[in-house]
Amino acid sequence: MTGIDKIVHAWHTIWFQDKNTLPLEVLRLGLGFLLFFNYVMLSPQDVLILYSNDGLFSRDVVPEIQYLVSFSVFGLLDHPWQVLVFHYVFVLLCFCFFVGWQTSWVKWLVLLGHLSYFNRNELLFYGVDSVMVALLVPLCIAPVGNALSVDRIRQVAKHKIAYGLDQRPALLNSYRGFAGQRLIQLQMAVIYYSSGVSKLRGETWLQGDAPWIAITNNETAFFPLGMFAHQYWMIQLMAYGTILIEIAYPFFIWQHKTRPYVLASALFLHVSIAVLLGMYYFATVMVFGHLAFMRREWYQAAGQWWKRKVSRMEIIYDGACGFCKNSMALFLAFDGLNQIQTRNYRSDPSPLVPQEDLEHALYTVVENKPPLAGFDAYRYVVLRTPGTWWFAPLYYIPIFSRLIGRAVYRWIADHRQQLSAGLFRSRKQTSKLS
Repeated sequence: MTGIDKIVHAWHTIWFQDKNTLPLEVLRLGLGFLLFFNYVMLSPQDVLILYSNDGLFSRDVVPEIQYLVSFSVFGLLDHPWQVLVFHYVFVLLCFCFFVGWQTSWVKWLVLLGHLSYFNRNELLFYGVDSVMVALLVPLCIAPVGNALSVDRIRQVAKHKIAYGLDQRPALLNSYRGFAGQRLIQLQMAVIYYSSGVSKLRGETWLQGDAPWIAITNNETAFFPLGMFAHQYWMIQLMAYGTILIEIAYPFFIWQHKTRPYVLASALFLHVSIAVLLGMYYFATVMVFGHLAFMRREWYQAAGQWWKRKVSRMEIIYDGACGFCKNSMALFLAFDGLNQIQTRNYRSDPSPLVPQEDLEHALYTVVENKPPLAGFDAYRYVVLRTPGTWWFAPLYYIPIFSRLIGRAVYRWIADHRQQLSAGLFRSRKQTSKLS
């Protein structure tokens, strides 16, 4: 291998590896939730005051700069009702980005929307909003929405219906996704290094007083100050520790041996910022940025640990019921860790549950525990399968869930044959039309 070949090989190793996009999906979940929460908290009055032409900052006061990077959709909206419609459509898009619905095109609209708010009223935004843009751009370039998403659930459910409940498509591997993750990592390293160097130029940081100035700011600080006032060395430790972490981050985050310690230090720093200064949005955005350095093996190890912690679960269902099979395929699509095993009692009778009982309800069987039927079978599984935690409130709201949940389940179980007939009838009609 020549010198040029080695350089090309090293370049591809750094930027382009055939890896799954799981770290990016975790980042998408976090940023999507933060964007949704940040913008949904704005009241209609706030939106009109801050972003409409009739508010505090008209377009005459904040002149538009005719560059693509300064484009704002608000510049095209002349009436208050148009501003409100845009705002709530954007909030809905943020939610879709969070849950991963139609992610391939929704992500671009979320980026455009966030830039529109930023460029319309730059006085309201600070560094973290630029960081948010820096994190969103690689997510738009990379193929996200292929894990931990509604798009993935739909894909897995269709695959299971077509090929069997024990089958699932593999997670997407992508060279472009790995490049997007690497770009985020590089940006986080640059952000930290720049921040650390700028602190070295500040007199208050070099004297160790900067954290005290920050936490005594009544607009942000919520932590009792008496302890720090009497133990001022803690304030100076915060100052010099922050500089050390930020300067060391870009140099030691890349090595396998030092990465866990550097990540832990950075996460501790931002948790401290959230607790001491009340800057929860800033701290959480930065925490999710750091998660781009999480190794896939760590996620896999966490999944294996959870599976060992939770006993093996088997759901026994009626394989002759089309509605039951389709419902089970959809439910299993939420089981990203593949914790749940299934048994069709028609072809594979269970030695633990009599067949006459299975005619009336599905059952969940767990080692060293009595079988659970119907609503209680789902209730047990939902709390122990991370992908189904979304449904936990429906199954665990006191009184309401058991009274109504059991009645709804019994009705569906009693009418499953009619539901199956209706399901297949609608499918036949759809196939004829197509």
